[in-house]
Amino acid sequence: MSLFRKKCIYCRKKINKGQEIFRNVKIPGFIGTKEKAFCCPEHANAYEREVEEHLKKSESEGSCCH
Repeated sequence: MSLFRKKCIYCRKKINKGQEIFRNVKIPGFIGTKEKAFCCPEHANAYEREVEEHLKKSESEGSCCH
């Protein structure tokens, strides 16, 4: 049933069952990693790069609490 298909966390495209690529990735705002589904390895790699850039940018800008 297409109602329960997963979506790629990067492009939000629906993925057919069995074609998902799962990867443990860091989610900004959460501690640790979570397993998320991607439609292709390129989107998984791009998501990881974007999260790393976001985290580096937020560290260099500082926080309102420090």
